[in-house]
Amino acid sequence: MQRQLADEIVACLQGERTVYPYYRDRYGIGLLRHHCRRQPGQRAPIAALRRSAYAGLLEKPRIRAILAGCSHALDDAVLAASDYDAAQTAFVLTLSTWGGERRSGWHAQQTSRPGVNLVLQLNFNREHELHYRRLGEVDGLFQYYGHPIARQRSTLAWARIDLDWASGSALIEEIQTDWLRRAADLERWLLARRRAEAADDALIPYRRHQVRLRPTLDYCRLVGERYNPIWAEAMLWAAVAFLRDELGLRTIYYHSEDSGRLLKRIRWQSPPRSLYTDLPRRFCFRRGSEWPDFLLADKENRRLQRDHPGARLFRLDDGAAA
Repeated sequence: MQRQLADEIVACLQGERTVYPYYRDRYGIGLLRHHCRRQPGQRAPIAALRRSAYAGLLEKPRIRAILAGCSHALDDAVLAASDYDAAQTAFVLTLSTWGGERRSGWHAQQTSRPGVNLVLQLNFNREHELHYRRLGEVDGLFQYYGHPIARQRSTLAWARIDLDWASGSALIEEIQTDWLRRAADLERWLLARRRAEAADDALIPYRRHQVRLRPTLDYCRLVGERYNPIWAEAMLWAAVAFLRDELGLRTIYYHSEDSGRLLKRIRWQSPPRSLYTDLPRRFCFRRGSEWPDFLLADKENRRLQRDHPGARLFRLDDGAAA
């Protein structure tokens, strides 16, 4: 999208911090709520949902419990369901931009068309910061400042987004985490050092930092156990809810592994395959041959679509469960 549009959206929505509590599978209730609100006054028959793209959501324990109290339609129960869960984790959402206007920088920024992306950042809360700061002066140990992270907060993950007001659609370019990947790498490295009989309180040089073996190893385990199970779905649901509830966009595209490699010109190492296969399917995205019109306005993208018919994107819209 154009820089001016991205800056306007950030200026309108950036202000007080947005606290975002997430619990496992929260996206399931959220997607069903979006479906129930699609046409006010009309019911969402359970039998029809079982034949739809949303069928898998109905098997989740929380939603099965809601179904147990329904007769034939899900609307009232889903809309009234609590968003609270004792196991939820609080995050802080921030909004920024990424990329440049010139085509010369397009490939390096990995955007699917020339222009900029919105960036929705999923940041840790204060509880995490207390654990993290006990490691000492280790800023930059788990994040790479060349990526679209928040500068004033510790960013667990982010989603890059392109959108088009005219068609009411958006493309989620990527979701990614540096923090958990680097924590896993550091944990493996520290375990090897411990096997080499380094003392638990040893101060060990690692990249540009000095880390203490035992406290850092304990932190890496803690952050992996707590956030690995939920970070991807928390990030994707934050992006879907932001696009629909805040911006009012109804049709959302998401890259498959093939389309992402092609349109973002990824020639080397790719992100985990599951992020572009299993994750969108869990969210009821359907893979199809259609590309967003706003991508096809670019001549080079039209050529790519013609030459690579197998590079299909995922799509989520209000008609997915019809």
